[in-house]
Amino acid sequence: MNWSPVPPAVAAVAAAAISVARRIAPLILESSIDIPGPGALSLYALGGRAVSFVLVYGLLLGVAYRVGRRGGDALDVGATTLATGAVGGLVYLVGSGAVLLWTGPNQDVIVALGALGSAVGVGVQLAVVAFAGLALGRSRR
Repeated sequence: MNWSPVPPAVAAVAAAAISVARRIAPLILESSIDIPGPGALSLYALGGRAVSFVLVYGLLLGVAYRVGRRGGDALDVGATTLATGAVGGLVYLVGSGAVLLWTGPNQDVIVALGALGSAVGVGVQLAVVAFAGLALGRSRR
């Protein structure tokens, strides 16, 4: 089985950024920094979403496309896609757990289950984007 470690590594970076960007409001509200106005929180949240979008649909899709173009027939697309989704989901779960522990260790079970479900969703999203990039790269050879 010949799989590429590059898309999972990029997915790890994207998942870490997504885990912080989705919880930017509690991070800012719990930190000691001073928020200049009510629009600043919205601006930070939108900026985090823009960075997440660029990382997932720009960087991950582009890297997966390049790997698909250069991988040849020996590249196992399924294994690379599965590794990308698993690594992305795990890094997102760890990042979300770290943020939730930092904002307050007395989180509810509902919050923990929500973070777990969100991690599965992010893992699937990253796997689909990686698969699309790999398939597009292989079709353009």
